[in-house]
Amino acid sequence: MVKVALDALGGDFAPSVVLEGAVNAVNKDSNLHIVLCGPEAEVKAGLEKLGYSGNGISVVDAPDPVAMDEHPVQVLKKKPHSGLVTCVALQKMGKVDASVSAGNSGAMMASCLMLLGKTTDKFSRPPIGCVIPTVDRQIVLVDAGANVDERASTLVDFAIAGSAFYQTYYNCEKPKVGLLNMGEEEHKGPAVLQEAYQLLKNAPVNFIGNIEGEDLLMGKADVVVSSGYTGNVVLKMIEGFYEVHQKMFGTIDSEAGRRFEEMWDYRMTGGALLLGLNGTGIIAHGRSDALAIEKAVEVAAKYAACGVAKNVNARLAEIKDDAEAAPATNP
Repeated sequence: MVKVALDALGGDFAPSVVLEGAVNAVNKDSNLHIVLCGPEAEVKAGLEKLGYSGNGISVVDAPDPVAMDEHPVQVLKKKPHSGLVTCVALQKMGKVDASVSAGNSGAMMASCLMLLGKTTDKFSRPPIGCVIPTVDRQIVLVDAGANVDERASTLVDFAIAGSAFYQTYYNCEKPKVGLLNMGEEEHKGPAVLQEAYQLLKNAPVNFIGNIEGEDLLMGKADVVVSSGYTGNVVLKMIEGFYEVHQKMFGTIDSEAGRRFEEMWDYRMTGGALLLGLNGTGIIAHGRSDALAIEKAVEVAAKYAACGVAKNVNARLAEIKDDAEAAPATNP
């Protein structure tokens, strides 16, 4: 059985949608157990209101709320009994296999980093690896918003982490890695991207060069490397495009229309994985509804059951060690 800790107070519409999503998830999967972390009396009353009385959900009392604008480090220090910190602490103690929160993403990242720890000290900063849609398949965007003002060497680490994630999750030996930029030429863009391009040419990944926005949507690369600032803008624009499409056309009753709905609805992805940590930390969208929460729990359980974080970390440590011993050439 896979156990997932879920922050009951995380998100704009918590706790009601979080509880509904949790109930839907366990009702679909008998091999899943969810530990809801939040104010015990409130959470149990909410489950009772939904008519749930099964054994697939347990509750851990975590009464402290975390606002979206609270400083991440202060949350970790001053609110250890919040649902967000508690769900990560349970994973650290080995009581659950994954942790999920739709709350303060900075606080979730800080909690995962400080409590679970990095795979290796040779890896600079854990990025968010987010699965995003293209014209015909899903690819990985890294970083999707965990960091800003990255150095060129940090972008190389993102490429290595994203490549390891794609290799593990999609069983692809040499995923194509592209650097998101304003042009294909290697001397395009800010100085940090120009420097990153030169480093990536000799990095232990299958680097195919710069890619532009349309290349991303056409699926030219399997892994798209970006600063967290730019990556988050791209992610939100993709979500906005889906919502504009729905307002203009609705759901199109055709095979292509249903496939578009499945691939482009951000709720179906559920949440994004923090890469390079000793555990499975999933950051869900702040405006997640019950379906998004359900899918976030599902993907967390899937990553945990498949050992995605463990396999990514092993691959990441291997690549970093090999690179330090003798820098590889571009495949």
